[in-house]
Amino acid sequence: DMIKKKSSFSFTSLALLPVMVLVAGLVNADPVDAKRLTPKERLGRFLYFDENLSEPAGQSCASCHLPNVGFDDPEEHLPVSEGVIPGLFGGRNSPASSYAMYAPARHFDETVGLWIGGQFWDSRATGEVLGDPLADQALGPFLNPVEMANADKAEVIEDIKGARYARLFERVWGEGSLEDVEAAYDQVALSIAAFERTKLFGRFNSKYDAYLIACIEMGGAADACATGEDPFSEEAGRIFTKMEWRGLQLFMGENDNDGFLDPGEGASCAACHVAEWTEAAPNVHVPNWSPDGRVPPMFTDFTYDNLGVPKSGHRLLRDNPVDMGLGSVVDDPEENGKFKVMSLRNIGLTKPYAHNGFFKTLKKITHFYNTRDVADAGWAAPEVPETVNDTELGNLGLSNRDEVALVKFMKTLSDGFMY
Repeated sequence: DMIKKKSSFSFTSLALLPVMVLVAGLVNADPVDAKRLTPKERLGRFLYFDENLSEPAGQSCASCHLPNVGFDDPEEHLPVSEGVIPGLFGGRNSPASSYAMYAPARHFDETVGLWIGGQFWDSRATGEVLGDPLADQALGPFLNPVEMANADKAEVIEDIKGARYARLFERVWGEGSLEDVEAAYDQVALSIAAFERTKLFGRFNSKYDAYLIACIEMGGAADACATGEDPFSEEAGRIFTKMEWRGLQLFMGENDNDGFLDPGEGASCAACHVAEWTEAAPNVHVPNWSPDGRVPPMFTDFTYDNLGVPKSGHRLLRDNPVDMGLGSVVDDPEENGKFKVMSLRNIGLTKPYAHNGFFKTLKKITHFYNTRDVADAGWAAPEVPETVNDTELGNLGLSNRDEVALVKFMKTLSDGFMY
């Protein structure tokens, strides 16, 4: 029962109890009970893990988005993923599927003058095709020649007809639904999206979430707890190590990017990786401990930015053309070189980092954020220099110890802490 029910006891004795005991009762340990999945979600699960839906057989969605590494590629030593055909690789680092459900459909916000939402690094899965950016994203890999390499939609549907879940498909989408290839292919994507909207993909059981729960149950305000600014934050923050707590403070603090870390300054991470609670869309999972049914911080504003990442010199990418990112999708030179500000949830599990996998470790990309514009730091020129964000990063003045603290905090965002 302790594993299955939200705790009802007080957190005021937080520092006196073993952490794993303390958080044990808060979140269901099994993030997806198969018996509780709807038929469409169960169908999506079958499709997501079916390695027979590639040509030749051998690759599924899960091959590049594996659950135990934040639904990311388990191959962490290459910048991009290998497809089902040996020797063929994608052109970008696989983004994680965990927490992807919280990205809205792509739209242009006139107020802030920014593109927001969509899936993929460049936003090309907008949500305009099937009414859901997750479903739009799922349309692509089956037919991509360097991923699952099917010749056409009919080849995918033919494989599903022979699968043990074919009857489930028709139960969900109607008798004879597999005979209409165009409609059935869209239904495949919609089913996968339904599975990706289950709580398996949004577990909210990291160490940071344990801190949030503690702060709120002590009486703290959810918004102020999220940023570590509530009067109860420090007491609840005892769940962190001293370095993790220091990292949280640095993460949330502003920085004028002048190369000196003045007293009270941080690293400006939260300028884009925002720690804000948001209203929940009807089709996303919200944890049972969330106040007012809001979505806990995603650590992204779902916008697009050019961080000045150098062009990859890796043998798999060095001969590729310059990657224009969002600009090539929306046909706007001012958006060239911009890529999605990814959620930092599970970031400690999903190396390498950046759209081209340029950074092998979280420490390395953190050092880049800090020192990109420092003359003797040794960084190569940006791949797309014209649109680089030169105001919020590049010369932060952080010490090596500060960088380590930031990394330690970001690793508290990895799921699996609470059981």
